Amino acid sequence: ENPELKTFLLSHMDGFEDSLSDVDSYAYKAYLWLANTRNYEELIPFNKLQRFGLVCFYISTTPDLDWKISNRWKTHEDECGWFGISCADGETVTEISLPNNRLSGVLPPEIALAGIGGKIGKINLSGNNIRGKLLPQLGTFKNIEILDLRANDFTGAIPSELGHLTKLTSLKLHANELIGEMPTELCALRSSDLVELIADCDPNDPIDEVTCADTCCTECY
Repeated sequence: ENPELKTFLLSHMDGFEDSLSDVDSYAYKAYLWLANTRNYEELIPFNKLQRFGLVCFYISTTPDLDWKISNRWKTHEDECGWFGISCADGETVTEISLPNNRLSGVLPPEIALAGIGGKIGKINLSGNNIRGKLLPQLGTFKNIEILDLRANDFTGAIPSELGHLTKLTSLKLHANELIGEMPTELCALRSSDLVELIADCDPNDPIDEVTCADTCCTECY
């Protein structure tokens, strides 16, 4: 245990603090890993948060099987060298690209901390088996331009918080099990930079359960 680290992490976990109190949770396991990593004393606060967010993501998407490729994840090595991660200035994560890499489980809210530097421009998690709901925390990646979540097992409604992603140019949500109306906040982005918005919204397909106006979605599957 590292009470100082736990207090520090909790101060940045607004809305999902409870996950750190459950010793069986991915967040608690990520916290213990971070507290015991051999170069812990060398890490600045920014890197502690970024690493914690990334390792929460890793643990929560490996409930049964490891990823197909997971080189250097959950090691003391610089997270900018972890497979699928790109960085700017050698420190701040700018891209998480792990398509067709056998991810499963769920996305954790702590993934927001992986983008604490505010520079993530692309997330590609397509072609995996991630389930559960799309998180409102995805709306915190304010500089993201490409978000590709197609071909997973996501369920539930599309969160309106994705409408906060004002720099978004491409959003792919098709080949999931999402339901409900496309949020008006997202549709509003079509008048700015969002040139590609794809969802399971084909009115002629009885399986599709997303409702999207012709002026909103650019393509319906």
